[in-house]
Parts: sequence; C-alpha cells; structure tokens
Amino acid sequence: MDLAIRKGTVVTAAGTFQADIGVQGAQVMLLGREVPAADRELDAAGLYVLPGGIDVHTHLGRLRPFQGVDDFRTGTRAAAAGGVTTICEYVIHPRDTSLASQVEQWLAQGREQSIVDFGLHLHIGDPRPEVLNEMPALVEAGYTSFKVFMNRNFDSRVREYLTALERAGALGALTCIHCEDESIIGHLTDNLLGQGKTDVRYFAQSRPAFSEAVATARAVAFAEATGAPVYIVHLSSAAALEVTRRARARGLPVYVETRPIYLYLTRERFDQPGKEGNKYVGYPPLRDSEDVSALWDGLRNGDIQTVATDHVGLSFAPKAEPPDFSRIPAGMSNLETLVPMLYSEGVAKGRISLPRFVELIATNPARLFGMFPRKGTIAIGSDADLVLFDPSVQVTIQAEQMHSQADYDVYEGFTVQGWPKVVLSRGQVIFQDGRVVGRPGQGQFIPRERFGGL
Repeated sequence: MDLAIRKGTVVTAAGTFQADIGVQGAQVMLLGREVPAADRELDAAGLYVLPGGIDVHTHLGRLRPFQGVDDFRTGTRAAAAGGVTTICEYVIHPRDTSLASQVEQWLAQGREQSIVDFGLHLHIGDPRPEVLNEMPALVEAGYTSFKVFMNRNFDSRVREYLTALERAGALGALTCIHCEDESIIGHLTDNLLGQGKTDVRYFAQSRPAFSEAVATARAVAFAEATGAPVYIVHLSSAAALEVTRRARARGLPVYVETRPIYLYLTRERFDQPGKEGNKYVGYPPLRDSEDVSALWDGLRNGDIQTVATDHVGLSFAPKAEPPDFSRIPAGMSNLETLVPMLYSEGVAKGRISLPRFVELIATNPARLFGMFPRKGTIAIGSDADLVLFDPSVQVTIQAEQMHSQADYDVYEGFTVQGWPKVVLSRGQVIFQDGRVVGRPGQGQFIPRERFGGL
C-alpha cells in the first residue's frame, strides 16, 4: 500500500465501523483489520474518517462581470481546508454565446487552478434552438446537469425553457432550478422602493416565501409535464419545502438542496445597524425561525437530499455601496464551513445522525450528479477522497483565519464543534493540521454519468 490510515472510525451513509484503510494510487484498495504496512501511515485514533465532502453548488469562475474575490484557486483552497474534495461549479451562459465556448473557458480555469476535483453544471441563459442542439454532445462528454433561473427573464421564454427541460430529461441529465417568481419580486420591489423603503431591512419583504413557493410549484409542474427530473437549488422556506414534499409523495422526480445560511441564520440579521445587514443578502433571503426548524426536519426525515453552499466569495465593500436593497450583490463565502458546521449544528447537537450527515454532504450529491461510487463513499475501488475529522476540537470562526479571499464571514464568532484534521484527495494530502498543502492544478475534471436517481 502507498498509504494506510489506522484506528479510525469509518463513517458512510450506511453506518459507522472501526477499520483501517489501505490506499494504492488514487483509490481505496483495502478496508478492514488486515491492512499491511504502507509507505505512509496516518494515525486516525479518536477521529472519524469521512468520505470527502461534495459541494454541488459553487460560483468560482471569473469570466463574467463579477465582484467576487474568489476564483478556482482561492475557492478550492477554502474547500480543501473544510473537508470538501469535490465541487460542481456553475458555468454561466450569457446571451449570444454557445454553451461549448463557455464550457471550454471554465474547464481551462478549473484545470489550471483547482486544488480539488470538479465537475461543471451548464447554465442555460439563452434557450434558442442552436443552444439546445448542443446538449446531446455535452451530456455525452460528462456534463450531465443544466441550470435554469426562474428569476431572470424566465417568463418571456418559458416555452423554450420547457423544451430545454424536456430535452435534458430525455438525454439523462438533471435540471437544477432556481425557484423565485420574478413577477412577484418585481412588483413588491417596485412598491417598497416607491415608498422610500430602500434599506436592507426591507429586502426579505421583497422576496417573500410565497414567491419561492409558487415558483417551486411551477417547477414541480414542469417536471410533471415533461417527465424530466428537477433539482431545486437552495430551498429556503417551509412553504416551498411542503410543495416538494407533496410532489415526492406523488412519485415525481423532484430533489431538494438547501443552503447553510438557511439552517443557521434568520431574517433578523437584516436589522443590524448601519450596513452590517447587507452582508447577509443572498437569493432567496434569510427566513424566519419556523422555516429554519422546518428545514432541519426536512434534513432529518429525508425531504431534503443535499446541503450545498452557493459559495460566492464577496468582500464587504461592494455590498455596502448600493443605494437600495435591490442592488446589493447577492452571495457570501461558506465553502470552508460547509462540512464542520453541519456536523456541529446537526450531529453534535443531536439533530441528525452521523450517517445522515455523510449522506447529505457526500453520498447523495455523488448519486444525484453521476459520481457515485467513485465519489461520495468509502469503499474498495472508490477514490481515496478522505477526511480525518476531529470531533473533539472547537474552532471559533474568524474571517481572517478562513482561506477564502472574502474579508468577512457571516458566521463570525460562531464556535464550531469538530473540524477536519487531515484531508486527502485521491490519496494525496491536501490539508493537514491547519495548512493547505494541495497545489493549484492538482484537482481533476470529473466527467459525470447520466442521472440515475437516488
């Protein structure tokens, strides 16, 4: 063996067990009590050995007008430090461009800069026939998921988007949908601004839960009309969750992602003095404590299948400058805290089990997005993407100690129970004892299989 990991508690979605792990090259080759001596040895006594986290919702590409401070290099540095060994990045598709041309540019960035492995989702921003005709070749090449925003000029081209959704389903691809109703949001925003209510404390009123729920209901209807599977990104409210729960109860192929900010923060953050509330602007907005409770119930009972970050590294300055809430850049950094905070707030506080935690941040993302069993589990033949996780350590989050380029953190001052000690990507150590040792360009592009459900 090239590497032996000894005396750890191995955790998969199926359960926990004591075992040594033998790694040869990039893969797990032995799992049990009889792992022979290896060139390298890691002592995992007192640690959990987890499959590497998979964040299937990131925005790191720098090829569009963008105020973000993270790129593949700095964003995946944060990922590695937090136990995330694979990301799925969204390729943005401007009007009057081809999907293939955008893919080439994002792929080049990832291969040059990424420390962890990566896949690419393809946003469809212009569903004209020439673009839809590109879809078969792209799916064949391993780009097996597409993205549609319902809050960006969607209604004017909804029939074309339905064609795109239907074609994606027929090709074996999963369509990710951002569910917010642009007409409701536009109407409410105009009314609030017209009344002089420009401050960020009115932001949540401009994008209420019912605007998310009605868009989610439409997405469900689109899945029913086309027979295509849909994946609802960053669901934030009890109302929208109930829509998806009813759809799944009827057997529709509807899958749900939520985002860390909706599990740990509420809309009261927008009431902070000065411009502090601007830090928390994201789409959809933070909700009420009742919504937070409903989402935790959904994580526990299976109504929500994944947790992903929607990471956009932003500095505070561009978020503080706009004259009204509608122009505050949306997004925040949270790649590094995805895994440890879900463990701390979920497992350590008794909200979810340890296997369910692994299911949410590794196994389900890998299954839904065509990477299982290469990714998302610890099994013979799987990639040796492994996190030696110390459940006893406590870390107080401070932006200056995080690895993103962002100059603030929405969880500043949170005390987190549990943190990665060693992180391996395909058998190579990329993070150890507080230091990222992986190199930009070390991450590989992962072509993904066609959608096969959970």
